[in-house]
Amino acid sequence: MLLKRMLSNENGLLIYSLVLILINITLIQFPLTGTFGYEFAAFNGLILTIFSGLYTLKSISKADYKLSNLVISVLIITTIPLVIVIVHSIFTMFCSFCDGLGFYVLIVTTSTLFGSAIAFIIDFILNRFKKTIFLLTIFLIALVPILEIYFLPQVYFYSPLIGFFPGNIYDEGLSPDLKLLFHQLVVFLFSGLMILVVLKYRGFLINKKTIFIVLILVLSVVFQFSSDWFGFSTTYSSLGKELNKQISSNKICLHFDNLTEQESDYLKLCTEYYYNELERLLKVRPSKQIQVYVFNDRQQKKKLFGAGNADVAKPWQYSIYISADSWEQTLKHELVHIFSAEFGTGPFKLAAGYNPALIEGIAEAIEGNVDNYSLFDFTSLAYNHNYKIDLNSLFTGLNFFKSNSSLGYTYSGAFMQYLIEKYGIDKVKDFYENGDFSSAFNSNLNLEQTQFENKLEESTFGNQAMADYYFGRLSILQKVCPRYVSDRLNDAFINLENENLPEAKQVFKEINNKTLNYSAIIGLSEVYLKENKIADGIKLVKNSINKFANTPYYHNLIFRLGDLYAMDKQNELSASIYNKIVVANPNYRFNYLVRTRLDLFQRSKLFEYLDETDSVKLKLLIELNDSSYRYNSIPILIDILKLRKFNYSKSLSIFNKTFIVDDIESSYAAFKLSQYMLSNFDFANGRKYAALSLRHKNENPFYAVMKKNFEKANSFFLNN
Repeated sequence: MLLKRMLSNENGLLIYSLVLILINITLIQFPLTGTFGYEFAAFNGLILTIFSGLYTLKSISKADYKLSNLVISVLIITTIPLVIVIVHSIFTMFCSFCDGLGFYVLIVTTSTLFGSAIAFIIDFILNRFKKTIFLLTIFLIALVPILEIYFLPQVYFYSPLIGFFPGNIYDEGLSPDLKLLFHQLVVFLFSGLMILVVLKYRGFLINKKTIFIVLILVLSVVFQFSSDWFGFSTTYSSLGKELNKQISSNKICLHFDNLTEQESDYLKLCTEYYYNELERLLKVRPSKQIQVYVFNDRQQKKKLFGAGNADVAKPWQYSIYISADSWEQTLKHELVHIFSAEFGTGPFKLAAGYNPALIEGIAEAIEGNVDNYSLFDFTSLAYNHNYKIDLNSLFTGLNFFKSNSSLGYTYSGAFMQYLIEKYGIDKVKDFYENGDFSSAFNSNLNLEQTQFENKLEESTFGNQAMADYYFGRLSILQKVCPRYVSDRLNDAFINLENENLPEAKQVFKEINNKTLNYSAIIGLSEVYLKENKIADGIKLVKNSINKFANTPYYHNLIFRLGDLYAMDKQNELSASIYNKIVVANPNYRFNYLVRTRLDLFQRSKLFEYLDETDSVKLKLLIELNDSSYRYNSIPILIDILKLRKFNYSKSLSIFNKTFIVDDIESSYAAFKLSQYMLSNFDFANGRKYAALSLRHKNENPFYAVMKKNFEKANSFFLNN
């Protein structure tokens, strides 16, 4: 009888329940929200904040309402999504029942109580327009994270509506943690306290209500301003305490912590070089000094900023957030975003309609290369090997995020580069500002797409193996249990590093039972190697390779199999595997890694090289280049020198022979050596080897990047 009365149309519970059922049946049809995990909980947290609040307002407005009935009704609507997703997961798959339940309890139950608490407060204070004020209050609370992202450094936020937003899809790993638990506990206690106060003092005179309003405002303000102290937000003050060193000029200000004097000076030098180059190319100058925040590593960046794996610019703040280990690949791209603020639009100074294809496209176009290949070649590789994107769709709405990020960035960048070359930067800037293609170019997008694609078709760059390597990745929307897998992989590799082999093995196997995962296979093969069960590692990798056909991981696994055969001293099999990679040529880095291994194999040094530390590897590579250069080994040698922070003056003795540049291997080696010399402020030698790298031009896919490197080296030599 009680349930029947609660489900009556007059009460409204039936309507809320049916709507909630329809919403959640829809949610489980989509990637991410269809998984019993964070996204499902966050969506329902927001929905149930609103539903519980509106239902509570309706219920307590009745003179004969009973608190016990209200509690039961709210529990019913809170449970509905949980039942739906659990039933759905039983017939599909649980990524992690514990994670899913943890997120649901922490986020949804807290948000539901919070919505009811807001309703009780509004009913206590006001006599009219209660629903309108409730919805306005929810809107204002939702606005707080937007203001935090706008005014503060962070891209993450905590909110009573959805618990937590991690900030960026580049960081897939996410599971319930102590910080989320503490935040939700604070919100839960605040909500419960407010409801108890209202229930006790309901009906008091207006002066008591005023005291109550002041109390709420004071608590809210105190919580907001102390959130930085608890780690729920990051202010510039707290960021400055972490990155407490500065180098400043009228153009830029670098904020860092753990860079050496030489590293910070070189970063400043490169930043100002790119600044001058972009000022000339884009015909604008930033109206404010650019703030560049350099994090020690991705862990520190994720903690303070929210996107550990992605370097990011905030054009409206004239600030860039980068990592010490990645800035050389991303600095120029992020600086373009800052320059684009001068012709951006709206409060965020971004492209019209915040179109991501325009925002990222112009940065890619000006940067002009991907992984040292020219942007045009890289895009033609995708287009001519079955990785096509419709540009009309790409530049519409949020379609940019539908495919994997490599394709979105590549096509939008190459097309914007095409428009710059054909129409000039001023018209492209107009397009960026107003979003109207026809108005900016006096042309039709479909016509320009056809002409652009005709140019791509003329290219003969690359092969299918290379295209699969770069573009065969899945977007986060296409992956199975991405949050769970990424989070557990991180735990497993930490265990592997700490020699906790049983724990690492268990997690790697658990991941592969849910979804075949390249990283889990590599990790598990490493566990077998450490357990002296190399035959098991070989069997694992060998049986997995074909399951990754047409993906970036196919040749990575072949490469891993070659190494495992070498570690097992099956040298002929190892050499055969390596030669398959040389023939396929999926990526130039594979070429020099494999050819160096084959050189070491010829000298019976391969097992020692693979089995030993970086210091031994360095010794073996120096010996390999003792009498004459093995050019394929030089990029590897330079990487180890940089990693070990080897004394630069001593390292020059390794490169004391004459460089003969007559093929791609010697050209690329000279290019990498030039970059190494420039980073050590040896501008004379850096320019010399930059010029040497240009001696091989025919069929050199890196020539455009090498030319840019020479221009930079020449500028450093002449101006410093």
